[in-house]
Amino acid sequence: MDQGIKKQTRARYVTVFATFLAFMGIGVVDPILPIIAEKIGANPAQIELLFTAYILTMAIMMIPSGLAATRFGDKKMMVAGLAVVTVFAFLCGASGGITELALFRAGWGFGNSMFFATAMTLLIALTPSANTAVGMYEAAIGLGMAGGPLVGGLLGGISWRLPFIATGCFVLIAFLLVLFMIQEPEKKSVRKAAGLKELLHLATHKPFLRVAGSSMFYYYGFFVVLAYSPLMLHMSAIQLGLVFFGWGLMLAYGSAKLAHNLEERYKPSQIIPWSLGAFCLILLLLFLVHTLWLQILLIIVIGLFCGLNNALFT
Repeated sequence: MDQGIKKQTRARYVTVFATFLAFMGIGVVDPILPIIAEKIGANPAQIELLFTAYILTMAIMMIPSGLAATRFGDKKMMVAGLAVVTVFAFLCGASGGITELALFRAGWGFGNSMFFATAMTLLIALTPSANTAVGMYEAAIGLGMAGGPLVGGLLGGISWRLPFIATGCFVLIAFLLVLFMIQEPEKKSVRKAAGLKELLHLATHKPFLRVAGSSMFYYYGFFVVLAYSPLMLHMSAIQLGLVFFGWGLMLAYGSAKLAHNLEERYKPSQIIPWSLGAFCLILLLLFLVHTLWLQILLIIVIGLFCGLNNALFT
């Protein structure tokens, strides 16, 4: 095999592995939410700030990060993002109160915005087929979302600080791998940086507005499942970790396998109404059902539709 192809293949798998580790950081806090509330005396609204600060910061910074990547390069932005995540993950593990923890999670979200804005673009450039790259990226997301709660559950039973420290170590490994083992492909097409005119055009582009609006409301429901349901289950950290590990595996299958199988036969616009309808139905059942084993089953099953909707909206 040509040496250049070997390097490109290695860089592709390093990018996938780094994506897996980065997405673990989203779910690692999930099973330890009740423990954090107990140990530092936070109420449910304060606990939910850990997700709000993280996701809001990441959402706001994604566009600036994407614009910066066109100037400085995808690899540099990925490395910078992973470095920032590493620092703030360790700071989360050392924090003394809910305010500090929420601020550090916001910093974590800022680092992830730099990574997420560039990882898929670089992976597509490193992969012969764009569809293959998207499939690998979605599989890494799903498995990361499954692995995060499992790590959080296993270590959270010992101390709520350990999942943050462990994630910091994992992301540090990803940082070193990307820094030393990835080179941006020489034949990568140069992207022109979007300007204010292009961004304003999006605000009047009806297909974009429809997709953006519907996905925004969908992700509200997604994070109700991910961030709120651990507080209502009243289970230990390891039990919650196993529940959301199952949820994450279903999410991985839904995004990496089921979505692509369905897209071979139907358009995404034909599938989304049905997948959103099923998602809403299970959310309604979670509201009505009070039997623990049935709540657990519904949370795991809804992971399938979370993965399906994630892939289709992407």
